[in-house]
Amino acid sequence: MFGRQWGYLLLMVILVSAVLLYPVSYLEVRGKRDSQPLLLKKVSPGDRFEFRYIHSVEKTPVSGFFVVTTRCTLKPIETRFLSYGPGLPSMEGKVVLETGEIVAKVEVEEMKQFSFFVSPMTNPSLIFKNERLDFSSLKEGEVIRVEVKKYPMGGIFLRHGRKSN
Repeated sequence: MFGRQWGYLLLMVILVSAVLLYPVSYLEVRGKRDSQPLLLKKVSPGDRFEFRYIHSVEKTPVSGFFVVTTRCTLKPIETRFLSYGPGLPSMEGKVVLETGEIVAKVEVEEMKQFSFFVSPMTNPSLIFKNERLDFSSLKEGEVIRVEVKKYPMGGIFLRHGRKSN
């Protein structure tokens, strides 16, 4: 009887450890020098997010849409803008006019991450699951990195509690 109790206890320890160590994918937004992420949200393949900014030359809004892939990478899928300017997708290819916007269906490779510089002039923000993260209050010139990372479920829960879901 005593041996059976130890067996059950060992089984419970193994099960709890497996759950706590199970890797979960998170969208992580972090400043290059920050120890804590600005955003850490659980993601699944197919989840989308939007990156918005004001074009520095044209002074018009630009929205880039990304999807999380099964390989935990980011795939740009579409860019929307009002007028063409440097750094925007070429007018050649899959570009259509939709309700006054130019919509470019992006055909680029998946990427592990993307980064950008913070500038009050461009007013960058990221929208994910109806939550908007505004970067304009950060220090000008700060480099922000966006990527999908895997963390053990237990580590995230212990470190961030309910905020990371």
